[in-house]
Amino acid sequence: MKKYWKTILISLIIVTTIGTYYIQQAMAKDVSFKIETISGNKGEIENLILHASYQSDNIFRRFDISKDGSTNQSGSFIGEVIGRNNPVMFQKYIQEHRKFMRGKQFNPGQYFEDEDRLIYTFFSNKEGRGDSFTLQIDILDKNTNESSSFEINMPDQVRYDWINERDVYVENGKIKIIATSNLNNEEELHLYTVDENKKELEQDSIIVESDEVSRVNIDIFNDYNKIQNENYFLYMVEKYKYLEDGEREIISSSMYLYNYLNNEVKEWTIPAELKSYKNSIILQGTDIFIPVRSTNGLVLNRYNIEKNQWEEPISFKYPSIANAKEKPSIQITDGKLYLVDRVSDGHLFLIGDLRTGESLYEGKIIIENKEKLDADYSLYIEQIYNNIH
Repeated sequence: MKKYWKTILISLIIVTTIGTYYIQQAMAKDVSFKIETISGNKGEIENLILHASYQSDNIFRRFDISKDGSTNQSGSFIGEVIGRNNPVMFQKYIQEHRKFMRGKQFNPGQYFEDEDRLIYTFFSNKEGRGDSFTLQIDILDKNTNESSSFEINMPDQVRYDWINERDVYVENGKIKIIATSNLNNEEELHLYTVDENKKELEQDSIIVESDEVSRVNIDIFNDYNKIQNENYFLYMVEKYKYLEDGEREIISSSMYLYNYLNNEVKEWTIPAELKSYKNSIILQGTDIFIPVRSTNGLVLNRYNIEKNQWEEPISFKYPSIANAKEKPSIQITDGKLYLVDRVSDGHLFLIGDLRTGESLYEGKIIIENKEKLDADYSLYIEQIYNNIH
């Protein structure tokens, strides 16, 4: 009996986990949401899908919310687990390019897309940790649906525990891949430049690395949930060292902008009054936004990279709950702000024009049968996308 205890324990954990999931499914079967229009142009939400997650004390569910109501994102335990961390964009890629997407990872930082092509990059070390890597590049011609691929054996000195692709940029036959790498808990930020025509590694540039005095922690501010294709890459480097008691001592913290067009790196400084909001930074196009919420609504502080100056802040007024445990869900796409924030009787859904500062649409996301559910719930919008086929 003793030799089977591990198998029995694992089986009990699996049964308990699956059982708990289906109990939660039964408890949440009546959870549904709808959008009530307050003001503005209803055409703004005509094709929008809000990829959302709902959580209360006993229930966690994922929904797609649209003008027509809400639908569950998965109907099974396996479906929930598999889909839990997959960005919505890959559903579209799989539907349209199933053969090309077969066997690929769902990390937006590995992809580049324009009107004609979809490019996938992947570092692998087949022999295990500490061994040399191979870089695989797959290219799909979207017009013909034909694909090609090639592999590059990285130099022997490129030996890491892992390499994580964070962004891909393509211009004039050059594929530029920004990636973080780690060896023995030492983190680095690299720019790998591949000559697409010669199918070879042209350059491996180390942008950030540890030194004899300090280690580094690297934070990326480009939006993970979108394939950006931005000309800029924004990141923060925090240098630290370990004290004798094992605690970290921060030595410095600086932010930098990398320009793909001219391969330049410049330090970027946040005003002192905005430093506490740095974790909310959003990079979109040539602008860096820092949202600040108060009881009067939301203020978008905006820095224009090309002008090298701060622009006039944009304010959207609404009665928010400043000390709410939920953070507002903010997405900036194509010159528009998409905002979901907790208000007294539900969640406000606001669409704003960043060029004029005007509100284009205001509505509320409410639970249709809230009398059956926990009033103290959280709603988080993971991604908002346009469902035009």
